[in-house]
Amino acid sequence: MQVKYSTMLDAQRVKRLRGWSAQTKIPQAKLLEEAIDLLGASLAHDVVTPAYRRVVDDVIKEDRPALKRLAQ
Repeated sequence: MQVKYSTMLDAQRVKRLRGWSAQTKIPQAKLLEEAIDLLGASLAHDVVTPAYRRVVDDVIKEDRPALKRLAQ
């Protein structure tokens, strides 16, 4: 079942999407579907979850001054 969906994109992305559609003769909706499928496949293979990545980033931020001192 298909559902009508709309979103806002910046002008540069719209220009690229339209260009790819014209170049490949593939409708813009199909290109977006493919992009979503590729992103889903990529995320499914990523063993590091976004939540864990945020935890690691937070720890690095806290330790940044010490890491800079150690690097000198």
